[in-house]
Amino acid sequence: MKKTTIFIVLATLCLISKLNAQIPIRLTGQLHSGNGKPLSGATLVITDTKLSTTTDELGNFIFPTAPPKGTISVSYTGYISQTISFNQENRNLKIILNSKENSLEDIQINAGYYSVKDKERTGTIAKVNAATIANQPVSNPLAALQGRVAGLVITQRNGLPGSDFNVQLRGRSSIQSGTSPLYLINGVPFPSETVAQVSTIFANSPLNTINPADIESIEVLKDADATAIYGSRGANGVILITTKKGKAGSTKAELNLSAGAGQITRGIEMMDTREYLQMRREAFANDKITPTIANAPDLLAWDTNRDQNFPNLLTGGTAHTQNAQLRLSGGSPLTSYALSANYYKETTVFPGETGLNRKDANLNINHQSPDNRFSLNLSAGYGISVNTLYSSDLSSAVATVPNSPSPYSLEGKLIWSENGVNFSNPLAMTFEPNDYRTNRFNGNAVMGYQLLKSLRLKLTTGFNSTSVNQFTATPIAAQNPSGAPTGYATFGDNFNQTWTAEPQIDYSLNLKRYGNLSMLLGGTWQGTFTRGTLVQASGYTNDLLIGSMAAAATRTPTNSYADYRYQAVFARINYNYESKYLINLTARRDGSSRFGPGKRFANFGALGAAWVFSEEEIIRDKLSFLSFGKIRASYGLTGNDQINNYQYLDSYIPSLSYAGQTGLYPNRLFNDSYGWESNKKLEVNLELGLLKDRIRISTGFFRNLSGNQLVSYSLPGQTGFSSILQNLDARIENRGLEIELNTVNLKGKTFTWSTSANLTFARNRLLEFPGLAASSYASTYFIGEALNVLQGYHYTGINQTTGAYQFQDKNGDGQLNTLDYYLLGTKDPRFYGGFSNTFMYKGFFLDIFFQFAKQKGTDLIYGASGLVGSRNNVPKALLDRWSPSNPGAKYQAYSQSNSGPINTARPLIRLSDAAIVDASYIRLKNVAFSYSLSEKTIKKTGLSSAKISLQAQNLLTITPYEGLDPESQSPSTLPPLRMVSIGLQLIL
Repeated sequence: MKKTTIFIVLATLCLISKLNAQIPIRLTGQLHSGNGKPLSGATLVITDTKLSTTTDELGNFIFPTAPPKGTISVSYTGYISQTISFNQENRNLKIILNSKENSLEDIQINAGYYSVKDKERTGTIAKVNAATIANQPVSNPLAALQGRVAGLVITQRNGLPGSDFNVQLRGRSSIQSGTSPLYLINGVPFPSETVAQVSTIFANSPLNTINPADIESIEVLKDADATAIYGSRGANGVILITTKKGKAGSTKAELNLSAGAGQITRGIEMMDTREYLQMRREAFANDKITPTIANAPDLLAWDTNRDQNFPNLLTGGTAHTQNAQLRLSGGSPLTSYALSANYYKETTVFPGETGLNRKDANLNINHQSPDNRFSLNLSAGYGISVNTLYSSDLSSAVATVPNSPSPYSLEGKLIWSENGVNFSNPLAMTFEPNDYRTNRFNGNAVMGYQLLKSLRLKLTTGFNSTSVNQFTATPIAAQNPSGAPTGYATFGDNFNQTWTAEPQIDYSLNLKRYGNLSMLLGGTWQGTFTRGTLVQASGYTNDLLIGSMAAAATRTPTNSYADYRYQAVFARINYNYESKYLINLTARRDGSSRFGPGKRFANFGALGAAWVFSEEEIIRDKLSFLSFGKIRASYGLTGNDQINNYQYLDSYIPSLSYAGQTGLYPNRLFNDSYGWESNKKLEVNLELGLLKDRIRISTGFFRNLSGNQLVSYSLPGQTGFSSILQNLDARIENRGLEIELNTVNLKGKTFTWSTSANLTFARNRLLEFPGLAASSYASTYFIGEALNVLQGYHYTGINQTTGAYQFQDKNGDGQLNTLDYYLLGTKDPRFYGGFSNTFMYKGFFLDIFFQFAKQKGTDLIYGASGLVGSRNNVPKALLDRWSPSNPGAKYQAYSQSNSGPINTARPLIRLSDAAIVDASYIRLKNVAFSYSLSEKTIKKTGLSSAKISLQAQNLLTITPYEGLDPESQSPSTLPPLRMVSIGLQLIL
């Protein structure tokens, strides 16, 4: 009996001990750096569980429930990771992380459907973080990427607020289909091209409604391994924009205020009145024509002593910017939030009240259950952008005659004539409004549930809506009253809506000594609905009524409608053996409503592999200076469906066909046999880290082959249609070399100097085009040449008898036509890139960034279309014109006649090799300077931090190009401005 009692007691004690060992505990702690600085945002994961959390701004962390004992893995970018043990007795941890030199170990890269450590990625993904974006005084996120990503060419269309951008990643891969990357904001597709019904000045980019200060990071996915999981949508690359999210901790308030000013970087020196009148008189003398009031009012009717600087009047103003943002964030380890509101205003350099006003707000909520099995992330953003501009870019009027009548009368009204002679008043354009009002809403919800230890379910849903209301008008006040004009206006509305739903299953398996295997399976359903209306109204007799459609005498309405459907299934298998051998396999089956019933689905996929050879023992032992080394390669197939909707259907449009009755007539032939374009991508890359990663080098070669081209193929006239869309077995190659370099040159206790650079060599060419010589494209594309190839005449100098430009008659038939064209190269850059140097000393920060390109461009003067000697002002450089006393001049003789050899040569010089010049440049793209007040200084104020900053964009451009801007190369478009901004940041 006594033995039995003892046994029962011992068993009870063992059971109690076992039960106590299984009771969850509350685990807390603090995380600091070696010098005692709290580390905010560090990641902590309890080993062999899915329990994780992050530290707040004071370095504190909490696990509400944790196993009674175990280990916790702690990682933070730039610091050496640690694994710390804990138990019931040691449940309040004090953890110190030591910094390491520029490590790749813990840098997380967003790959869209998954994230991966930079060290372990097999694809090519470039990342631009929030700090880099914040250092630039820009209103569009794309402007923050210029020159900073290898292989990515971004060109700003103009210097107007809300400007559009041309974006091309690794070259042009299609003859006629779209070549823009796929843009995703928090996983939801977002339009990058203007959705306005009428766009005359290219200043309504939807991305301009996104506040750059709300962006956490931008990832650019390039190769097949990175983009194939997006299937056809990623054929031209993928740009992922991730907005900022809340972090656990006490409520933090961040206030950012800035103001700036901008002007054109450089102007074109035009002739003054004396030089201009000399040109005009000489032109009449050369043409042997006597000036009269009718053909030369500038010589005979207008004040010849008046000298007006129209370039300065029209584009010489100062643009101003104002920016204010308030951001609140905080929460518990289980639920965190972030809320921001922003106001941004930017004016133009034009006279008058024009510019952009933007207001936006963003909300993010993160929640996870106490056992970390369920997670929810909600993000929503709403923005209103009002862009008040003119119908035309005033830069197009800088050639106004310098002794023209003054634009305004003493009463402030436009003047249209002087001494009985009418003239075109350039400031009439300031009476022609072109207003855009853009409303943008985007939101997404990501729900996850840990069903099993290795199995996680996830559902991502998203919605994006962009609407544009546009009003343009030409009132009576903007027209010469001598013709009894009436006003006319255009009213446009366009609505674009996209929804997505993507369920996913993520399974991970620890094979122990055989490595780790992870698998992802998912599906995509996407719909994009577009609706537009356009009303052209005319016959207004009172400018006060021009905003009313009902007041117009005549109204011509049109409307448009499109409904696009896309669906796909995708899978990813990733194998990781000791973080040394990595294999990534992706596959996707896409379906698109833009193809006929039998061609809607296609299969795409990619294989990526990497070998981290620096993990080999022999490498570590023999090459101690090599801290990191990886060879990776990928190959895959993607598609492209960036064509208009309903192209495979036969369609009809309405027409007033008979006796004023509306009828229908066909405008497109039925063809359901065309299918997806294909893009085969190959890449090989070498990554090296030297001297504890203080030097990092990445060199990658890529070759993309695009085939099965979708083109508009010409048809014989007897068919009743000019063309039909079909596939053509043409192949386009884009190949290149990308080099990236990051170094930490000096690193001390108080001073750090680092350098970052990227360089891209790229080439585009047409490899195959069956039947090209007999097609309508025979004079446009050439085998072995770039798609953007230039062709034209060979310029041989100035004829010493006529004073006109002359060109080589290639075939000797005595005529100059397209048969005499030569291939003149391409404007595609031969190489391009950027480099920056960053200096940090105590609280001071300085970053200097240069952008450069080696390229050709169109000459300012040879590329102009005007007749030099007509009633238009011209650049002062044209004073070097041919005359009997100046036979070696650069430019032909003056003439104002629409006939004769000089006029004949005028359009030909634009199409010659003389007009193709060196447009290479090195631009001081961005300078950012800031000073953060010391903790001792701000401690008395109650603030957590305070910083003042000075930022500048487009400060200096070194180039042989004589035009306004070597990047945009447009003589009649406002170039990107030089902007300088001063700011203040306060954090409570």
